[in-house]
Amino acid sequence: MEGERELVRFVVKAAVDLVKTAKQLRGNTYHFHLDVQSWRRFSAGIPLAWQRVKFNEASAAQVPLIRGVYIFTMEAQDIGLPPHGYIMYFGITGDDGKANLRSRYRQYLREPTRKRRRPRVTYMLTEWSEDLFFNFMPIPDTSIDLSVIEKSFLNSVIPPVNFSDFDGVIGPARKASL
Repeated sequence: MEGERELVRFVVKAAVDLVKTAKQLRGNTYHFHLDVQSWRRFSAGIPLAWQRVKFNEASAAQVPLIRGVYIFTMEAQDIGLPPHGYIMYFGITGDDGKANLRSRYRQYLREPTRKRRRPRVTYMLTEWSEDLFFNFMPIPDTSIDLSVIEKSFLNSVIPPVNFSDFDGVIGPARKASL
């Protein structure tokens, strides 16, 4: 009789542990668009020469005062695995002539403390703060429409934190899939 009770307690504990672990895995699950054919179709229309800094206050001075495009990546480093990461968010700045990469970078530094936050962006900046990188490409030529590059990139890669600025086909499908 006592052996049966121990077995029942063991089975119940195993079930509780399974549920707890499943909830933890579900809570740490993020969806990435892994369509290599779409990626290969991406075209910026110009050569891309990315620069990269760790996303923190100390790196702000390394970001230039010029218009351009940027990507946030989450990259696990120095953990004994090969270098790898995830594209989390893509954006543009300076298409209207008012902003630049550095001012946009500083806006992201302040995002978690703003009253009117963007929940997905705030989550990215907070959850992955230790492993977040800001990749940027200055594009001084004002004849280049940054929004064309943005739409092409977003429709090809579909970063998990971006929620708008997709084309008329991808945008509604993305919202329906979440």
